[in-house]
Amino acid sequence: MKKYTGIELMETAPVGTAIIRLAMPMIAAMLAQAIYNMTDMFFIGQTGDPNMVAAVSLAFPLFMLSQALGNIFATGGSSYISRMLGAKENDEARLTSSVTFYTSVGAGFVLTVALWIFKTPILSLIGASDDTFAPTNDYFSVVLLFMPIAVALTVLGGQMRSEGATDKAMRAMLIGIVTNIILDPIMILWLDMGTAGAAWATVAGQTVGFAYCIFYFLSKDTKLSIKLVDYKPNKTMLFQIFSIGIPAGLSNLIMSISNILSNRIAASYGDFVVAGIGVQMRIASLYFMLVFALIMGYQPFAGFNYGAKNYERLRKGFKFAIICATSLCIFGSLILRLFGAVFIRFFINDPKTIEAGTIMMGTFVWGLPFIGSQITLMVSFQSFGKALQAMVITMGRQLLFFMPLLYSLNYIFGFNGFIWAQPGADILTTGIAVILSRPLFRLMRGK
Repeated sequence: MKKYTGIELMETAPVGTAIIRLAMPMIAAMLAQAIYNMTDMFFIGQTGDPNMVAAVSLAFPLFMLSQALGNIFATGGSSYISRMLGAKENDEARLTSSVTFYTSVGAGFVLTVALWIFKTPILSLIGASDDTFAPTNDYFSVVLLFMPIAVALTVLGGQMRSEGATDKAMRAMLIGIVTNIILDPIMILWLDMGTAGAAWATVAGQTVGFAYCIFYFLSKDTKLSIKLVDYKPNKTMLFQIFSIGIPAGLSNLIMSISNILSNRIAASYGDFVVAGIGVQMRIASLYFMLVFALIMGYQPFAGFNYGAKNYERLRKGFKFAIICATSLCIFGSLILRLFGAVFIRFFINDPKTIEAGTIMMGTFVWGLPFIGSQITLMVSFQSFGKALQAMVITMGRQLLFFMPLLYSLNYIFGFNGFIWAQPGADILTTGIAVILSRPLFRLMRGK
């Protein structure tokens, strides 16, 4: 089998081969990430304390804030870098990588200071009860200290993928995840550190992955740079980074806020419901992460060929990506429908938590088949630099559909309505994405 470089994959390799090879490292890394998420929740669950499980679930939206900030620069910068590489503007791509790295690190420090100052009221705001406040604080306090590294790790991984080095991005994720998995049982159970142990294992993994990324960008294997001498922003670069990146980052931020609101409503039904939803989300995220990894293989391919004006190749890549992503989602919905309760029971032996998680899983699967096409369309708009359409899809799910459905359905139908907000939002968002896709098809025809 012929071996291609990252640029050759995007430029000359057979379309299916290119996307799969670009995606496979990310799929492997995402599988490892999903295993980590499950391992993390498994060892917390082995404490037999639903309050600790609930605490990790409550703190997760705050952890997502680092992802939101990182995605501003990872998504916006990577999209622009891929297009510049496709257009043979290598110097602009190199400068962009340095600008996004240093700016994101500085923004990470600002976010850390702000969250630390308001940490106590924030924990009350997210729904921590008297029973879950202490373990939630233990987890979040540790994660907060290392937030700049988490932000930078997201950015560097995106830059690796933008030049086709998805195998290197995979290694960065894997070594961090393996470190995390090894430390989880040691810190959570053997050292009896509880949620603080889970947090220390997480930040240790992130730090190791970050170190690997730094080593890669200081090597001669990349066209990009994190040298301070290359920190030379210009108006076009900043516009491209933020016009695509801010909607993506705001989407993560709004998702974090919506998760906080969801947890607050769930807490009104009992902390065991928060715990059940947390377990269900970790399991269901396996299929979401697989789909996202597949489309992350398509993203640099799409951006590169759009920049190179190779529209025939671009159309073939889009069709391949959307068919594969949708098929994977349909298969996942069937598996989770049949075995969801078994998976949840594996993580925690608490009847109320198992019941709540199983009910949530039963409704989640109805929206899963629509997610594949939704993500493919959204990433296509991002790859082409079409900020408005990407923003409508990324932010519309939360603002237009999820939050209104969350409150209205819960108010009218109680818990039975609350659990349908997420699949309802996914179905409606996909409908909006399809409506917006007509200009997308014209772009892929070069019009």
